[in-house]
Amino acid sequence: MAEDRLRKEALDYHAAAPAGKISVEPTKPHGTARELSLAYSPGVAYPCEEIAANPDDAYKYTSKGNLVAVISNGTAVLGLGDIGALAGKPVMEGKGLLFKAFADIDVFDIEVDRTDIDEFVEAVKAIAPTFGGINLEDIKAPECFEIERRLVSELDIPVMHDDQHGTAIISGAALLNALEIVEKEASAVKVVISGAGASAISCATHYLRLGVAPENLLMCDSKGILTKTREAAGELNEYKANFARDVPDGGLAEAMVGADVFLGLSRGGLVSGEMVASMAERPLIFALANPDPEILPSEVMAVRDDAIIATGRSDFANQINNVLGFPYIFRGALDVRATEITEGMKMAATKALAELAKEPVPDDVAAAYGGEQMQFGPEYLIPKPFDARVLIWEASAVAEAAVNEGVARVGADEFDVEKYKETLEARLGLTRSIMRNVINRAKRDRKRIVFSEGDEPTIIKAAAQCIAEGICDPILLGHPERIEAVKEEHGLTFECETIDVRYDPRRRGDYADEFHKLRGRKGVTRRDAVSLLKSPNYFGPMMVHCGDADGYLGGIAHQYPDIVKPCLQTIGPDPSAHRIVGLYMMTVNGQLMFIADATINIYPDSRTLAEIAVQTARVARRFGVKPKVAMLSFSNFGTSGELRTDRIEEAISMAREIDGDLIIDGPMQADTALVPDRQKEFPFMEFEGSANVLVCPNLASANIAYKLLQRIAGAEMTGPILEGLAKPAHVLQRGDSVRQVVHMAAITTVDAQRHAQQRL
Repeated sequence: MAEDRLRKEALDYHAAAPAGKISVEPTKPHGTARELSLAYSPGVAYPCEEIAANPDDAYKYTSKGNLVAVISNGTAVLGLGDIGALAGKPVMEGKGLLFKAFADIDVFDIEVDRTDIDEFVEAVKAIAPTFGGINLEDIKAPECFEIERRLVSELDIPVMHDDQHGTAIISGAALLNALEIVEKEASAVKVVISGAGASAISCATHYLRLGVAPENLLMCDSKGILTKTREAAGELNEYKANFARDVPDGGLAEAMVGADVFLGLSRGGLVSGEMVASMAERPLIFALANPDPEILPSEVMAVRDDAIIATGRSDFANQINNVLGFPYIFRGALDVRATEITEGMKMAATKALAELAKEPVPDDVAAAYGGEQMQFGPEYLIPKPFDARVLIWEASAVAEAAVNEGVARVGADEFDVEKYKETLEARLGLTRSIMRNVINRAKRDRKRIVFSEGDEPTIIKAAAQCIAEGICDPILLGHPERIEAVKEEHGLTFECETIDVRYDPRRRGDYADEFHKLRGRKGVTRRDAVSLLKSPNYFGPMMVHCGDADGYLGGIAHQYPDIVKPCLQTIGPDPSAHRIVGLYMMTVNGQLMFIADATINIYPDSRTLAEIAVQTARVARRFGVKPKVAMLSFSNFGTSGELRTDRIEEAISMAREIDGDLIIDGPMQADTALVPDRQKEFPFMEFEGSANVLVCPNLASANIAYKLLQRIAGAEMTGPILEGLAKPAHVLQRGDSVRQVVHMAAITTVDAQRHAQQRL
């Protein structure tokens, strides 16, 4: 019944309009006659001439540099076998979807109705000029070996048969980490491989490069161990013969006796509990047959509770999934215009995945897997497919290896791996790109950032990441025992300053004196000060005020006023600021914008609106944005006869007086601020094109606007960013992810750097 239901759901999924899983979308405007003349005749002739004169210009003027062909003849489709080229098309489309979703690579799926090696190779060679790379897929062995070999040698673009190398690269990463966990050396372990097809042979070859001794690797096909006796009898083809060993003939059961590692690339149910029981201590079992592994994890654990297990399935721990490989390998290869994918590039991918698995896992990854807590260990050997960091780690490692090996058209003097990582981050979204620049600035001069909710798991994980990336020096306020328990639970081993405010002598001493001095005329007695400072929400900002910390963050587990009020009472406003402003940075539809005031000023007067505009523009400049400020309203430039917008018009005049260089206009409707065609009706406007600073007339409208943009338009919000305090302090939102906390820590650090410079 379950299989019938899955079949129906899958068929309905593929048949839903538009049929299939991929499409082609134009990348250039084409809505006018002029645009069409540029896209096609006569304008298209000019890039054609440039490419004719210099073929490498195809990467400049066409999509070649981001286009991969997924090519198959349908002779070995999944577990379905030789079903033909056309029947394999859904798989090739699926591969295209994964390329695009995980690495932003465009794909044409090509189904070639040829099984003869020469005919297939010639067909691929004939269409190769279209593409920046070629991913061979679902071609049966041994033909796939010769096809890949010839195409690699005869073409000057990356070619990879994923069925061969994908599993090798991913399982190789799992092998490295699993061996580290069980404290065994690759050179000393006995490895048994069940299966002798393309994937098995590639895995065996890769494992040897990882350090496995050739004499310790046994491969089995359906007839038993590949032995010298069988080779002499002519039973093994040239590819299997490379793994023939001088051992007695036997089957899989004999091979597995005393084995440290089992790799299954054969069929389900082939391995028994008795076979597993005969293996060495702390065995590694990679049962990768799909959909049913050679042995189920439950069957392994019934006989060996010391085993580490991986499968090809997502419903068990340690899924060996090729999607962790091919999108990112091609991404790195394409971006440096590599001429091939070398063994060094494959090894770089393996090692990058292995190292990434040892990093703390972000909350957004855990959320994608039902909140599952993940940390490096027997049940988490390699990253998860939905971990966006894989793109940055693996693609950069592959690109760097290509450059170092001299197979890239980008020279070593042109390639900067750190800058390349920034471009990869930009593919994950504009916010990541912007924040990468902020993080890099933060790392130049680390500051002490105090977190009032220091025993919250999200904060502790964010602190670990901040330390690992060198963003700041966190100070955690909270119960030390609770903090240590959370660290232990999540496998975190970092060290940082931890303060239990209840017992800190400053609470009853210097801090109480200073707080009483600040708030005594507001009715706060010294005894009140001691009591209030028992709260980390007061103690943290007081640390910043007194110079014991450089910046403050709080709010992950508290209401907004509970965080802002203590900041106002301790740190206080900047003497040069008329008002404190709460704003958000947001990216939506590829645009970076700032919206204010969404958190502080309920119904601002003219002066306050002016300050909001000026201060938000200052923040925009810090993020590298030249501000274009739109003062938003319900009408355009006072066109409503019933309700005038004098308050906003006065605010614009005041803002221009405060900042003579500020580009600002209004009052205007939101579409006028954002849509150039609407702006044509108002040729007197101070700016052209979309505004990037949106100042709303009151807190209600700003708050409603940013929440609608966040929830309906999918805008990514960073903030709230507080501007106008005497020293850096910012508010986290309840439910912020680890990544968002890290971003706010970086912003706070950069603010602290700026304040330090101003004091000099």
